[in-house]
Amino acid sequence: MKKLILAAACAVGFASPALAQEGSESNAKAGLRVEARATYETPTVSDIDDEDDDVYKLGSAVAFGGEVGFDIAVSSSVVVGPYLTFEKSSVKTSDGADYLKVKDNLAAGLHIGYAVGSKGQIYGKVGYAKLRLEAQVGALRETDSGSGVQGAIGYEHGFGDKFYVRAEAGYGDNGRIGGIKFQRRHVGVGMGVRF
Repeated sequence: MKKLILAAACAVGFASPALAQEGSESNAKAGLRVEARATYETPTVSDIDDEDDDVYKLGSAVAFGGEVGFDIAVSSSVVVGPYLTFEKSSVKTSDGADYLKVKDNLAAGLHIGYAVGSKGQIYGKVGYAKLRLEAQVGALRETDSGSGVQGAIGYEHGFGDKFYVRAEAGYGDNGRIGGIKFQRRHVGVGMGVRF
């Protein structure tokens, strides 16, 4: 029985690289990718005072960051793989010396793309995101975070063999921070390279 399990493990181990290599040759969107991102984000709060229909914007501003992903070809037109995104925010709302600002957003999850023609790709992402906030009231300053599900859809267009640009829109539910529900909406662009 041990020999059978060992043989099966070896077969899977040797077959997987061959399958990945064969798939990546027929799908130009597979492989490691690194991109710089700029997004216009609007964090919002809701469920204040236990009301269900109140939604307030904290403000809108630009966030800058990057994303790293590794896409595996599952067919000649479909890729699937993990991604990690980090964006530094500039959203801030203030009342005199008191303020609330969004520090950053960190997300990880699964990316799936479908090739459109020889250069394009429609993609979607679903993952888990952590939104970090900083608040100051008088002399007291505190940082806290909330996390939850985040998703996005977008379009990518390739230039040459390795370079691409993206346009994306997404939404994240970041759970409760200080008893208040936080959400994040974003639209943005990215510029990246595949290796």
